[in-house]
Amino acid sequence: MKPNEEKLINSLKYQALDHHPTLKPHSFFKNKFEVSLFYVDNHVDLVLTVRAMLYLAIKAIDPELCDEINDRYEKEYIRQVLSIANRLLPQGEEALLDDLNLYYREEKLREGLQ
Repeated sequence: MKPNEEKLINSLKYQALDHHPTLKPHSFFKNKFEVSLFYVDNHVDLVLTVRAMLYLAIKAIDPELCDEINDRYEKEYIRQVLSIANRLLPQGEEALLDDLNLYYREEKLREGLQ
């Protein structure tokens, strides 16, 4: 085995122990994945979160469609959507991509690509 390949394999083994994957195979739908870190407290939390996403989408498309009642809660809606986005971002997969890119550079597998 080449030294670069061995270094990559060792790095991947280390990375596998360093984080929990964001996506995991779905137990029912074959060839699909589920997001393991997305969660809500209850149905009310789910409905309020979806409402926040819809409100912000509508506001982005046409601000005149939003009413004053929802405008009062705009900061809370933004907080909810940012919280969801933070939970959905991969946790640790960035290091895996860095290791793969280093391997590609060392093996010169991307020569000629801009």
